[in-house]
Amino acid sequence: MRPALALVLAAALGCRGNAPPATAVVSRADGTLPTVTAPRVTGAVRWDGRLDEPVWASARRVGGFVHPTTGQPEPASRVNGDARVAWSDAGLLVAFEVRDRDAQSPYPPPMRDAHVWERASGVELMLQPGDFGDNRDYFEVQVGVNGARWTTRFDDYNRPVGRDPSGVMHFGHEEWEPALECGTAKTSDGYVVEMLLPWGAVLTSRVTAPPRAGETWRMNLYTFRDGQRDSLAWSPLLGQGNFHRSTRFGRVVFGG
Repeated sequence: MRPALALVLAAALGCRGNAPPATAVVSRADGTLPTVTAPRVTGAVRWDGRLDEPVWASARRVGGFVHPTTGQPEPASRVNGDARVAWSDAGLLVAFEVRDRDAQSPYPPPMRDAHVWERASGVELMLQPGDFGDNRDYFEVQVGVNGARWTTRFDDYNRPVGRDPSGVMHFGHEEWEPALECGTAKTSDGYVVEMLLPWGAVLTSRVTAPPRAGETWRMNLYTFRDGQRDSLAWSPLLGQGNFHRSTRFGRVVFGG
């Protein structure tokens, strides 16, 4: 599906009733970029994956996931689900609810720089501050079902990528380590990943301040397992590249 390019801290097991209903997912094969208006929220969150705070009750669902290439619903996929989005003065809030009852990860919860996409069931947030219509200055956050994470930022489409003097491949600026607030939980239907990505970690030379109500940024969300052989997207790529093609990211509008 995608080359080997590519979200918290501790997993709370056995939580109840957090998975989304299995509602019908609408085709996104016509190429229209999906848009979600994220409400502005206040209030504390316990980062335990339970989604029982008022913040999450107010968050907006994105409407499920589709095949990354075709844009069609994939009922047989093992990584179907939904996500909720909101924002606060602190950062962007995203919660994934994935109906993968057999989600697995070899990585321990505290692990950072884990290649989640290669060996774990997990989720992915791609974020490009602003709505420029290009592929510059975007960020990637992956979290596995066990809470291991991988974070990086890119200057342009899949760049930089290269080997260090010891021969190890590096994807983007892997030294980027945001102060991510994150929690996971197993549910009866799968698992939940909730997170807050702070604004201060995603400012760029072009976007130098947190968003204001009414502004739009580019965002995409993915769920995956089995080395991403089974993967779904919020905004499909429709053959226009891999998961990093920000011109195919959907739009998040920051509501009041």
